[in-house]
Amino acid sequence: MALPVLDLGNDPRLRGCVHGEELKDDISHNIDVYLTRFKKLGFSIDKILAESKKWVPKLRSFDSEFFDELEGVAIGSGCDFTEIVMLNVRYELIISMFKQAEKHQQSGAVDGCTSFAILPEKTISGDTLLGQTWDWIPGVKTMISRVKREEKTNFICHGEIGTIGGMQGLNDAGIGVVINAMMCTDDGENLYEKPFRIRVREILNSKNMHEAILAVCGTKRTVSMNFIIGHVDGEAIDLEVAPNKEGYVYPTEGILTHSNHFCGLDVDSEVVRIWPNTMYRHERLRRLFQQSQQLDEQTARYALSDHFGFPHSICAHLDTDEHETMQLETCNAIILSLKHSRLSVTDGQPCSNNFQEVSFNA
Repeated sequence: MALPVLDLGNDPRLRGCVHGEELKDDISHNIDVYLTRFKKLGFSIDKILAESKKWVPKLRSFDSEFFDELEGVAIGSGCDFTEIVMLNVRYELIISMFKQAEKHQQSGAVDGCTSFAILPEKTISGDTLLGQTWDWIPGVKTMISRVKREEKTNFICHGEIGTIGGMQGLNDAGIGVVINAMMCTDDGENLYEKPFRIRVREILNSKNMHEAILAVCGTKRTVSMNFIIGHVDGEAIDLEVAPNKEGYVYPTEGILTHSNHFCGLDVDSEVVRIWPNTMYRHERLRRLFQQSQQLDEQTARYALSDHFGFPHSICAHLDTDEHETMQLETCNAIILSLKHSRLSVTDGQPCSNNFQEVSFNA
């Protein structure tokens, strides 16, 4: 099936209203999926919504345009505003609540992914390619937003329905971004810092790499995260960020890969115990790319479909032997062509689903 594509314009509240009205059933579905998820992880709905409400004044202070768009989603969908906030801060919310409850972090709390950047010297067409798998719980519905504005960058992004920051995307200034979830023992230490979805939106608002990097590193964070930021002119950098620290990984021979453990930043983390497969996924992806003399989008699609270590592979499948809260699968695979300003995405695992292509003109 094809993911919904929303063409959105300049006014942030109107963008949210269109999003909410056109996808109201899917928004309600995602709210139900996450409230059920929180309950399975041991948190009551009342507790989750009370914590979500605490984010409201901070979100308003971080970015008024982002906040206006959130309000528009609630208005258009008819959903409670607090539930829309919950969708948009669920990553920060769940990890900080684990911290407050003094529970050990577990893979069921956050997304797992394998990401990459390939520079022009390694691609057939001289393209800068970024991409990733998005490994998460079954049932969450996603969408593509194509946003054209008057005084800011235009951008295309992929994200969960009901959320507005996006998770992966590119803009018409030649900048692209993909992400990975990360965990360290300091997560949740700084409550109510700018959530990662606002940071992704700020990257997509950026006119140059300086601004894009500042969006990630300019302020402290509530939780850890990894961002690969690339530019059409042939540069890419991986930013590993913990709540109070930043680390950097650069491409080697034109290739950069990452999964869910820290490679360039020295922090305490239980991620190897929780996600042992992260230790081979990013190196496996690098070797797959190195084995090809000429890389292109088709090569990347093939690599993201790899099943070494199945079901805990780059293209991940449910491990039914694990506890339900620990089960993840590849929900989408995303590839960004910065040269062609094109986002390609699957609805489901790339091993068995076609890529849907979206550009500014088609």
